[in-house]
Amino acid sequence: MPADRSALVSDLRCFNRFYTGLIGLLDETLAHSAFTLTEARVLFELGCRPGRIAANPGGTPGFLARVLQIDFGPAASDIARELQLDPAYVTRILRKFSAAGLIETRTGLEALRGRILSLTVHGRAALATLQAAADRDAARLTADLGDEEAAELSDILARARNLLSGAPTSERSEIA
Repeated sequence: MPADRSALVSDLRCFNRFYTGLIGLLDETLAHSAFTLTEARVLFELGCRPGRIAANPGGTPGFLARVLQIDFGPAASDIARELQLDPAYVTRILRKFSAAGLIETRTGLEALRGRILSLTVHGRAALATLQAAADRDAARLTADLGDEEAAELSDILARARNLLSGAPTSERSEIA
């Protein structure tokens, strides 16, 4: 355990440099695909959310939708907020996805739901390809670990997520 916080910060930054290099996050695309890391994450968010994302839940287009003449405003804002990205950047990604046939908007069944943003068959296939590549990379990365080492790494990763989650100490789950 580091004696002071500056040593902890140094250790964390050292690990980040090691890990980003190890998994290739500094490459221009993720898993040798056509997607950047941010684009892949947005695609993942679109594919893994329960139900569909309301692209225009209020029935009137938002500022971004009016300016860019598209109906992604609220959906872009929701994704941007969760991923801590600029909404205009997310909108550009969504426009790129729409042009590539990865997403579609449809009219919702209820009038208040407005238009619905979802992955197309092509978008779900692209996401599945990305997820399979990421799974292969992670399996390759851990292939030389024995069962005990793999279990230890899994526990360490869960503990790190738990410690860095921002939850108060009293709410963190006990991970041995």
